[in-house]
Amino acid sequence: MAETKKKSAAGSRAKPKVEPEAAAHVCTVAFCPIGLALTAAEQVRPDVVHHLVAAGQEFFLAAKAVMDVRAEDIEGRRPTGPAKVERIDIA
Repeated sequence: MAETKKKSAAGSRAKPKVEPEAAAHVCTVAFCPIGLALTAAEQVRPDVVHHLVAAGQEFFLAAKAVMDVRAEDIEGRRPTGPAKVERIDIA
């Protein structure tokens, strides 16, 4: 009887184990790009996520610059002279 009391007292102080799968967030929508990205980002180190976010930001800034120059060409607002965007052949 004394052993039962010791086990129940020790069991109440013990911290419950959390399984890694239980802590992960899962998107309920199949093939959700945001859910897939967040699920993948949970498993990597924070510096890797920071690097990927910075690279994505640079990509979108470059794409915006290309679209702005193209819009200026279409509207005719760009002054005549050398083009801001030039083709570079990569061999």
